[in-house]
Amino acid sequence: MKKYYKLIFAFLCTIPFVSCETDENELVNLEQIQAPANLGATFQITQDNSGLVEITPTGEGAALYTVDFGDGTAPTEAIQVGESVEHIYAEGEYEVEITGSNINGKSATGIQPLTVSFLAPEDLETEIVKDADNNYLVTVSASATNAAMFEVYFGENQEEEPTLLMPGETVSYTYSNVGTYDVRVVALSGGQATTEIVEQVIITDPLFLPITFESETLNYTFTNFGGGQGVGAPIVDNPDPSEVNNSEKVASYTKPENSESWAGTTIALDEPIDFSSERYISVDIWSPEAGTEILLKIENLENADIFVEDIATTTVDEGWETLVFDMNAIDPAVDYGRIALFFNFNIPGTGETYYFDNIKTTRLELVKLPLTFESENISYSWSGFGGAGATVIDNPDVSGINTSPKVTELEKGDGSEVWAGVSLNLDQELNFENGTTVTMETWSPEAGVPILLKFEDSDSAPDANGNPSVFVEVIQNTTLANEWEELTFDLSTFESFDQNIGYDRLIVFYDFNSPGQGSSFYFDQVRIGDPQTEYVSLFSDLDENVAIDTWKTSWSVSEYEEVEFDERLSKHYFNLDFVGIEAIANPIDVSNMTHFHTEFYTDNATVFRVKLVNLGPDGVFGGGDDSESEVVIENPAQNQWVSLDIPLSEFENLTGMSNIGQLIYSALPAGTANVYVNNVYFHN
Repeated sequence: MKKYYKLIFAFLCTIPFVSCETDENELVNLEQIQAPANLGATFQITQDNSGLVEITPTGEGAALYTVDFGDGTAPTEAIQVGESVEHIYAEGEYEVEITGSNINGKSATGIQPLTVSFLAPEDLETEIVKDADNNYLVTVSASATNAAMFEVYFGENQEEEPTLLMPGETVSYTYSNVGTYDVRVVALSGGQATTEIVEQVIITDPLFLPITFESETLNYTFTNFGGGQGVGAPIVDNPDPSEVNNSEKVASYTKPENSESWAGTTIALDEPIDFSSERYISVDIWSPEAGTEILLKIENLENADIFVEDIATTTVDEGWETLVFDMNAIDPAVDYGRIALFFNFNIPGTGETYYFDNIKTTRLELVKLPLTFESENISYSWSGFGGAGATVIDNPDVSGINTSPKVTELEKGDGSEVWAGVSLNLDQELNFENGTTVTMETWSPEAGVPILLKFEDSDSAPDANGNPSVFVEVIQNTTLANEWEELTFDLSTFESFDQNIGYDRLIVFYDFNSPGQGSSFYFDQVRIGDPQTEYVSLFSDLDENVAIDTWKTSWSVSEYEEVEFDERLSKHYFNLDFVGIEAIANPIDVSNMTHFHTEFYTDNATVFRVKLVNLGPDGVFGGGDDSESEVVIENPAQNQWVSLDIPLSEFENLTGMSNIGQLIYSALPAGTANVYVNNVYFHN
């Protein structure tokens, strides 16, 4: 029984084909019909050393074909569409010419080389390439001497029909599952003998953050150390779905009895962790006990001595919570590709079981309005276009309405486009609850410069230029030169503005519609609506005061009384070195606040200090997770009230703001300072 294989070749011609639409009574203009296009043929070569080849011409717009066999014999007569012709070749190399003609006599020709050999294929070589974007997709090419065609078996199905591969071409296949597969390539000629080769291809999903344990194709293989090696962290059903973590699958880790105090589990990622905009890692943890220390460590894959680690402490018994680990100590030049988790660190195992899930990079604060550019926890990743760029810098002109430490500098380079600007993606869409007017403090080297403020819906369909088609924009001109001023942009004045749209990208254009001249423009305090100030009051009339354990701890070095002074109810500290004010029983959550406010009066202090102490995630004093930071006021004014409104970002050593347990005032000269204090509160 003869075995046939179909070879399909496409011949692309440069002459296009255009169809004509006519009314029923309109005559067809034959001159408008184009010549045939996409001429091709199927070859069926008999593998019996006979040299018999069946040729079936194909094409678009052709009514008849002729075939020149390329061996010096006479071409065929006209062949109808769908018909074939057989021809016997001697061994050799040929150019088969297919000519197609249409009903008006126009024709086109395509040529395809044909190899006829009765020898077995030799020097078979194959190449298997994984797609850069789809890890399940592979492309195969092959070459061999004497080969007329190839059969490719991709190895995923037992009763697989071969995919035919032509010399000089490629075939692709998308696997449905991860695994290791044998790809078999068989080289065929016009003879009976064949040559084949088998190569392995490994199909995996690349593992990178975030890790959720929900994929059926990802390889979540953890390796344990310090006891119970090889057991890993099995993927199991969530044993305790809750509001914190209601996912279906989680990882389980059991710390074996008598295992090392540093026992834990680790996994290597297929891609380095992206710390370009987020320098913290959060993990959902289920622990049998509160107060358990969890250490998270990230390592360089090539050198485990290059690492960053941080410890967080659980606060919940037998329940899910999200722990956040500070990775700000990373070296940006280093790739970190391995994660290790140590449960109940520094304590030997007792056979207890922990669950973990949702390992991802995060930040402590979201990029949203208002934008003050003061946070050390946020990377303000401005993207420039058209020759402009922006960075957060120290305020170059601390004066007037803007005395904040940080602002954004927009540089519009010399010769940059008239539409040059910068954009910033927001983590939270604009909220119009308090109004639709945006204010922005600006500093321009010239007055009368147009500033275009634009917000886009980044998910909207792109316009002709590739930009989101849904946006709102408003222009205002600067009125001052070399001085801070506040510009107001009423978004409701833009015709297509809609409060129901999720605007989530901010764009700023300086000197809009004019080429760049190498100018620098500064802006700050981007806010929306009439701000509704919120307070956490310790001692003021602004709101109900929170519970304070004591306004003078036993370890304070100061005298204290509450008195009326200068018609104000005040806390009076005299013979002051330092005084501790505590809220240990009920730590104060000021994570949504931006400033600490206090007012003081002194007749002799030359230095006044304010210190805040955060009790860490567990809200308990001590335990190694507390942090503190102090702001120093040099040479404060004497014999008058001094009002301090300190951005919380200036307490730069605090690792959190959700469990403030101590406020400490101190002053110089130590032991003799005399200070009155009132209006003590946090606000946003």
